[in-house]
Amino acid sequence: MHPIRSSHDENYDGVMKVLKGDRAPVTSLNLRPGDLQIFKGRYSLHRVTKVEGSIPRYTAIFSYTKDPQMYSKVYRSIQLYGKALPTHYQLDKTDMRTDGLQD
Repeated sequence: MHPIRSSHDENYDGVMKVLKGDRAPVTSLNLRPGDLQIFKGRYSLHRVTKVEGSIPRYTAIFSYTKDPQMYSKVYRSIQLYGKALPTHYQLDKTDMRTDGLQD
């Protein structure tokens, strides 16, 4: 599997092709209830299917940074965790990303 983008290239054209139905660069996994999948989502275009049946789906977002002053953007924190801290709002005006990618 190769990521669709890199730390230097958003690859908007490639992403748009996939969103419009080009399945050539897509890898689908046949996951079953209880499977664990770990991947580097920063550079991957990914989605999940609707949960069906009686077995719940649990999601854990692993993230780390070497800089203790780096926080996610307000909208991303709310999207992932349902809230943002005052520090998120204070630092939201600065761009702490080491790459130029959008979240």
